[in-house]
Amino acid sequence: MAGIRQNKLTKHLPEHVYYDARRGSFRIKLVDGRFKELGRDREVAISVAKEYNRIARPKVNVTVEQLLADDKDNETFFGSCVDNLLNRILQEEQPSTRVKYSFVSDATRCKEFFCNIPASKIELRHVNDYINEYHGDASANVQNRKVAWLKKLFSYAIDESIMTTNPATLKKRKRVADKARQRLKLEWYHAIHEASPLWLQTAMDLSLQTTHARLEISRIRYHIPPSDTRNCGCTWFKDPVTTENGAIYGKLLIHRQKVLHKESAHVAIPIGEKLKQIIDRSKDKVMSQFVVHRIQKRKFKKVRKNLNQVPLNAISSTFTEVRDLIGCCDHLAQEQRPTFHEIRALAAHLYDKQGIDLQSRMAHADEKSTRVYTKNHVEFIEVPLAEIDTGK
Repeated sequence: MAGIRQNKLTKHLPEHVYYDARRGSFRIKLVDGRFKELGRDREVAISVAKEYNRIARPKVNVTVEQLLADDKDNETFFGSCVDNLLNRILQEEQPSTRVKYSFVSDATRCKEFFCNIPASKIELRHVNDYINEYHGDASANVQNRKVAWLKKLFSYAIDESIMTTNPATLKKRKRVADKARQRLKLEWYHAIHEASPLWLQTAMDLSLQTTHARLEISRIRYHIPPSDTRNCGCTWFKDPVTTENGAIYGKLLIHRQKVLHKESAHVAIPIGEKLKQIIDRSKDKVMSQFVVHRIQKRKFKKVRKNLNQVPLNAISSTFTEVRDLIGCCDHLAQEQRPTFHEIRALAAHLYDKQGIDLQSRMAHADEKSTRVYTKNHVEFIEVPLAEIDTGK
């Protein structure tokens, strides 16, 4: 049977709409079976019919709202992707324990904030809202670090085809104010040292001679094997080695946690007369494997491993207490007074005056001073014997 011939009036009409050639008008069949006139204007009739079908026949017609809803249902919310992205970051970058803890905390915030935001819809305004919600009162330095975290996270998302652009790269970095804290002067160091307990004197002396911070100083052990790749500590020679700079009794092996994945993180510092005197002087009636130790005043319900090891916060807080007690920095505002960490800067200054290579000693990257051991062994940078004479 031949198909019905259509003219331009009857072509492409919506469902249930007909053209009555006798009357020259359009009609629509209602849901109850009756017919209703739509008039002679074809465009108006089509528009009215489509709207009627949309409302009266919702199961037959697809609406704009349904299209948008379907698109939203198929969209990936970025919060659901954060865990997989975090696992990849940790696996590929192998961050230190401290950095890993920071990444996990940031990821938790991202999962909460982006839980209902599609990955493809994330814009700069979302970056701003995220920073304002979680770090609005933080310093410029902290806010810059959190923006850097979002840049990293979004870059991995782009690599996984979850996102196409990185809106965090559009965020302007905040200007970091000049450091308010004052450098520690040598006379202040002597005054604080004299008023400090033995364990804090030991920590201060070790930091000054090695240029390392409290994390490494608190982990130094009296004896470790040369093959130890995890712990900081002393390896001793059977007999002292005589050099043009003095006798060397062993090596102090430092594994700097902050940059542990880099070659420069492993430093072997010769133990000369001054370091040996500091280590020998630290030995007291307290049984401990750590050079910096004390009897813990606090009682713990559970037995703690390394009970006599001094916690990091105790080193900083006790230094601050002694500094304020003797009043050597009372002329400075609280935020300007030097902390224990400034001993590292003081040591760097004093060694620099002596012309000693700083980058290798402080576990910073410097290929010229690197000596690499054989394959599958720990790599250390050998530094020359050097000690600071403080005039005491």
